[in-house]
Order: sequence, then structure tokens, then C-alpha cells
Amino acid sequence: MNKQVKRIAGFGVACLLLLIGACWYAVTYNDSRLVVPMEEPYEFTVRDLPMHIATGFMVLYAFYLIFLWIKKMRRDAADAAAHFTRRINPKCGLLGFAGLLGFMGFWTYRTDGRVTPFMFFMFFGFFGFFYEGKMSHMLMDERYEANKCRALMKAHRAALDVIFATLFLLALAEGRLLKNPDVVLMVLVIAVACSMALDIFLGEYLLYQYDHGEQSDESGE
Repeated sequence: MNKQVKRIAGFGVACLLLLIGACWYAVTYNDSRLVVPMEEPYEFTVRDLPMHIATGFMVLYAFYLIFLWIKKMRRDAADAAAHFTRRINPKCGLLGFAGLLGFMGFWTYRTDGRVTPFMFFMFFGFFGFFYEGKMSHMLMDERYEANKCRALMKAHRAALDVIFATLFLLALAEGRLLKNPDVVLMVLVIAVACSMALDIFLGEYLLYQYDHGEQSDESGE
């Protein structure tokens, strides 16, 4: 599992560096083609190859992650049938740093108005894999199920509170401060992505705290 996590992280970093290098090449030597919006129709040139190659590797990396996710879902389903939690390494929590890619949205928004990269903020929820890994392959007894339901309820409520507060503030500010619909969309995307991350992380964190808190109480008695 440790080798697999390192391999996934290594591929991701390599693809990201390749994309950054391709963008630098395009800006420096190719008149920023494929980096900034281009006029139609598009005509391929040899200098566009680095950007196409980098984009191709990013797409392949995405398919690779999907393949691993499907494979893990099947294995987790087998564990669930045996009433055990899924096997996962706590170091998978390092994938939460992928949420930092969301800050690219501020750059893309200024260049071509795209807000899609803000969805990467959702990946901050992967920090919850650390706590899930602490309870890897654990027997799901009645106490575990009760704690899980309790943790998920609180996590869902916290995520909904974030979305509600965002909508409430936008409703108050609209027409006064946020006259640009693109800004409103950007705020909504960030709020939804962050609320999803909070939901994922908080559910695993609270479940870990509840389970280990009860175990500490029992050992103390």
C-alpha cells in the first residue's frame, strides 16, 4: 500500500510538473497558444505538441485514478460483505494536499473566466483518509454503526450550514457588492467544494473521535 501511495503521488506530481513546463513553453515560445483563449478555428502546429502531450498525460492520470478507485470499490464491497471497514493506509490522507490545486482557479478566472479549478478544493476532504486509515479493517459492530450515523449527521449538518451561510450572505450582498454574476458563481463553486470537503473530512474525524473516546472510557472503567 505504501508503494502504491508513493506511485500515485509521484505520477500526479510528474504530470503536474509536465503541465507547468508545457504552459511555460507555450507562454515563452508559442505566443501563449492553448493557455489563453484562442480565436476559432484552431489550427495545429508542431509547437503545440508539448501542451497536447502534457494534457494527454493528465487525462491518462485521471483514468488511472478512476481505475484504482473502481478496483478499490470492489475490494471494499467484499470487506463490507464481511462486515469490516475497508482497508486503507493512513498515508492516503496526504492526497488532501491536492486541494491546493484549487488556488489555480484564481489564475484561470483572471485569464479566461474559468472557475472549474475551484472544484479541486473538494480534495481537501481527502485528509479524512488519515482517520479512516486508523480504523482500517475494523469490525463494524452495532457501536461502530451508531457512531458512524452520529458522525455523518453532524458532518452533513456542518456542510449544509456552510452552504446556507454562503447563500444568505450572497443574498444580502447581491446588488450592492457582487454585481458581476461571474463573481457570484465563483463564490458558490468555492463554497460548495469546501462544504463537500468539510463533509468528507469531518465525517471520518468525528467517527474516529467517537470510537476511540468510547474505547478510552471503557478502558478507564
